[in-house]
Amino acid sequence: MSRQIWYGHRVPAWYRGDEVYVGIDAPEGEGWKQDPDTLDTWFSAGMFSFSPLGPVEGESEDQKNYHPTSVLETGYDILTFWVVRMILMTTCLRGEVPFKTVYLHGLVRDEQGRKMSKSLDNIIDPLDVSEKFGTDAVRLSLMVGSSPGNDSKLSEEKIGSYRNFANKLWNIARFIQLTINNEQLTLVREVSLPKANTLADKWILTRLDQVISEVTEHIEQYRFSPAAETLRDFTWNEFADWYLEIAKIEGNKTAVLNYVLNTVLKLWHPYMPYVTEAIWQELYGEEHLLMVEHWPSVPLLTKEGAGEVILQFALVKDIITNIRSLRSEKNIEPGKQVGVVIVCTDEQAMLDENSALIRGLARVESLTITSDESAKPAQASSAAIGSIMVHLDLAGAIDVDAEKARLQKEIDRVAPYVLQLEKKLSNKEFVDNAPEAVIAVEKKKLEEATQKLTALQEQLSML
Repeated sequence: MSRQIWYGHRVPAWYRGDEVYVGIDAPEGEGWKQDPDTLDTWFSAGMFSFSPLGPVEGESEDQKNYHPTSVLETGYDILTFWVVRMILMTTCLRGEVPFKTVYLHGLVRDEQGRKMSKSLDNIIDPLDVSEKFGTDAVRLSLMVGSSPGNDSKLSEEKIGSYRNFANKLWNIARFIQLTINNEQLTLVREVSLPKANTLADKWILTRLDQVISEVTEHIEQYRFSPAAETLRDFTWNEFADWYLEIAKIEGNKTAVLNYVLNTVLKLWHPYMPYVTEAIWQELYGEEHLLMVEHWPSVPLLTKEGAGEVILQFALVKDIITNIRSLRSEKNIEPGKQVGVVIVCTDEQAMLDENSALIRGLARVESLTITSDESAKPAQASSAAIGSIMVHLDLAGAIDVDAEKARLQKEIDRVAPYVLQLEKKLSNKEFVDNAPEAVIAVEKKKLEEATQKLTALQEQLSML
């Protein structure tokens, strides 16, 4: 049945009185009139793979160059209406399949999973949110968190979160631009790694190579959301949160910062074409276009020692993170410098080399790295990282009497709760009649409360 579209293939039927003739041209004789309707839109769409490129018969230069294509991307809801018709039409008329791969996306629904409609007043106009949050934020919100063939939820809050990420990328670029002289920013067009002077340099370059490999593989396999998630975690959590902070402490990072930023912008460009292009031209000049740059290649993945670099830096991060946690547990003010003793064996040389990072990122004034277990401070809060012990010296860092009072108050609160749970689980009538799920929950509560009580008692005994 025709949809009465204006532009389409005219129904090849001719009428004269009660006579009907089917054909492209009218039969001989006077009085024949062609049917005024057009064929259904899917008839025309079924020939879309080749019809814009030239005539059905013969082969134009465009058809020779661009047909068949490699990938068709469309929604699953028109699989039978359009995709199947294109395959049948093209196979019939040209004797070849129109594409090798079909990527089916899901439908975009509102944050409650409902179909967007005027009656529900839940339609998100892409033009409106693009104006409000930026086009790149809208693109990211539609790609990240969605998988082939599955519907995805969209809300202004989700789009806003990716606007924040776009701002983060801007801030990273500005920081690097200010940290290193803008004139020293150079285009990276060959597989040539900058010199890595420290463990942190080796770590960020190794991790970047791993990210290039993972993102490239994901995109080649049409896993667009995992690719973006991998890249987002690296950009925000590793590059921004760790390496840029390290750069403030170690300094002399011009070449590495330039290389990593250059590569990150290339990796983000398919997802954020506008923001990355604007940053690129701001850094490297308007005469250089990011969109024509080559995709990054991977020079380091086969390099010996890459795994050791990752493990060593992970240990440094764990030590810094644990010192921060110990400070937080003891309510030590962020600006207050503290003393720390790290007791280790084989790792001492590596930790000595990175002692400036530990002091700077964990706000440690006095740092002792030793194999002597007796170096533990008299009053300390400690954390174990494998065979390594990290001791935070509490002398002068906290009000010991006040901390003892706080811990005792917490113990007095938790201890009766533990006894109550123990009594409940030792009640045979309760255990015999309660559902297994309820008993499991109560056992879990007891386990967690007991662990907390033990930890509190240990902290108090250390004081």
